[in-house]
Amino acid sequence: MPARLDETDAAIIRALMQDGRRSFREISRLVSVSTPTVEHRVKRMTNSGIIKKMVPLLDPQRIEQGITTIINLRVEPSKLDEVADILSKIERVRSVFLTTGESNLAIRVITDTAKGLQTFINEEIAKLTGTLTISTVVITRTVKDEQGVIIRPGLAIELKCEFCGQEIKGDPQIFKVGEQDRYFCCPTCLNSYKEKYASRLEKLSG
Repeated sequence: MPARLDETDAAIIRALMQDGRRSFREISRLVSVSTPTVEHRVKRMTNSGIIKKMVPLLDPQRIEQGITTIINLRVEPSKLDEVADILSKIERVRSVFLTTGESNLAIRVITDTAKGLQTFINEEIAKLTGTLTISTVVITRTVKDEQGVIIRPGLAIELKCEFCGQEIKGDPQIFKVGEQDRYFCCPTCLNSYKEKYASRLEKLSG
């Protein structure tokens, strides 16, 4: 991986996970960095894909949402990606996981009733060729349901070049602009960036 989360990145993400409504200014006070630094870090982590989206976190214990079920499936390896993609587009399918063991794909499904669950299995799962239902597990109570990633300093992340937009495969070219680090895939992109924004960079350095 070309880069890793530092303590500031991790602290910003934790602050957003605790309350996604926080402004950059409020986060800057919590993390003890400037507001522009927070804004740049969030933009960089969003562009790199580590932050996919910021959405409301609902309490499942306060919402009457029907039945939540984990369905374990065995899919022919040649069809695994195709089946996973099809299931991911169904609204009631809330999570899709590739797994090891007897099953190789697991989904988390929400249905209104037990009959609705059976209908989903009979109509949606049954029509997927090369797919066999191994087991279904109904969740009776959610005790803890956190993000699938533990945020900590040193966590490896992928970056995109800030000039060409391509994913950075090796060690990034790092160029500091004010308080912000900008990342590039190669010296050519870095030099092109400097040329394109020469007047702006000169004002910042002055």
